[in-house]
Amino acid sequence: MNSTSASTRHKHFQSWVEKTSFPQLLFLLFIVSLIIHLMIVIIFIDQPIALDDMFQYDMLARSLKEGNGFRWYSKADVEILRPYYSQFLDIDRLHFPDEGLRTTFRAPGYSFFLAFLYSLVSDSYRFTLARLIQAGLIATLAPLVALLGHQLFFSKRVCILAGASISFYPILLFYPIGLASENLYIVLGLSSIISLLYSTRKKARGWLILAGLIAGTAILTRSILALFILSSGIWISQHSPHRKKAGLFFLLVAFGTCLPWSIRNSIIMKKPALVENSLGYNLFIGYHPEGDGGFVSKIAIIPMNILDDGERDQFCMQQAIDFIRKDPFEAGRRVFVRLLKLLGPEDREFFYFYSNNLIGAIPQPWLAIIYALLVIPWGATLVLGAVGIWQNRHHNMVVSLIILFLIWYGLPHLLIIAEPRFHLAMVPVLIPFAVFTLASKERIHGRYFFRRENLTIAIFFLLLISIFLLGFTSDFPRLMAIMGEGGNKLYLSY
Repeated sequence: MNSTSASTRHKHFQSWVEKTSFPQLLFLLFIVSLIIHLMIVIIFIDQPIALDDMFQYDMLARSLKEGNGFRWYSKADVEILRPYYSQFLDIDRLHFPDEGLRTTFRAPGYSFFLAFLYSLVSDSYRFTLARLIQAGLIATLAPLVALLGHQLFFSKRVCILAGASISFYPILLFYPIGLASENLYIVLGLSSIISLLYSTRKKARGWLILAGLIAGTAILTRSILALFILSSGIWISQHSPHRKKAGLFFLLVAFGTCLPWSIRNSIIMKKPALVENSLGYNLFIGYHPEGDGGFVSKIAIIPMNILDDGERDQFCMQQAIDFIRKDPFEAGRRVFVRLLKLLGPEDREFFYFYSNNLIGAIPQPWLAIIYALLVIPWGATLVLGAVGIWQNRHHNMVVSLIILFLIWYGLPHLLIIAEPRFHLAMVPVLIPFAVFTLASKERIHGRYFFRRENLTIAIFFLLLISIFLLGFTSDFPRLMAIMGEGGNKLYLSY
């Protein structure tokens, strides 16, 4: 009876999907996703910001709004944050101007986005508006993911299920609450891919301009995307009707968008600079002898007493080079460690917020269930997404662009610094392939991987599972401590 009823509902759903136009389905996906994210945001709407990155983005946005330029750590801000910063900064010795320090450290895109929002409301409502708008931004991932599936010629059903899946992705449900550039650059990264695909299928140059502008804005928000954008120019040269001219034009628009800010940073740094000046700082943290290849707060605070961006970058870069020269084997080993972090479970936020008693004690087995709900979606997306890419390798044009994105977005993190949250940009790209794998008529089972033509993906499949599990076990002692009695009062650092 229940089986028949479920089958009937499935047929009705399939029939409804087929009868509804694709644009209408995309709009419905956005509305549903928006409602879901707004519900989460409203629950936490009055929560204060908590992490250094959030305070820094807020300082930069307020400075821009007030007409002081791209500055942070004004004297007033430092005094407000003195109880916190005095733990590791010699505040009385350091000079903080009234209007703040001019900086090149962070990419400007997200701060300008916040500054625009701040200009629309009074200071007391700035976080409220930012969270509401960010809920809308993340909600756009649902129709964008469905559009990516559409570019792969997936069925309507697969596209809609993929869009619905990203709407419920656990970590992304909570990101709109914070001031984090992921809210913007993940959307821009996926939009870059989709606009690139459209630019090769449409002869109008407008699509190429749009793709370049989105790509340039993405770089301005997170410069790690620059290598992917550069490789995309080569990809366009191979697949666009206009060939090399199209690739060159795209790159000129994309990097031309970033050029004014690069010139501004170069003038301040008195040497050639890109859109952000954090490479040396991240290398310092990533290769420090007491580090683990990822972000370690006690190491991250060491260079912060150097207020000048140029001096800090020079100090950090030289220190990182010295670390690598002294122990090249360890430097090489950390590339593998960062791979485990990049592809490992999304549990850093869970560890921090629960261990600092921000939500109180949660009894077992509910705590273990919550943890499982947070980490399983990424593991499933990673493995099933890889299989889906293999299954669709005949879509050479689209799949090759996806692979370029995964490689050139992921590789720099392996060489510099990596954390699980960095793979969030990969999630919307992999989800359509993961859903395709689950919905595939050719079911994935043991015999599938023993076929000669599938041995490559079988080996890769096992490697991905091994990497994910190794990433899981690397934090196992800390996980057990958190799962035990008093785990909510361990007060672990972020």
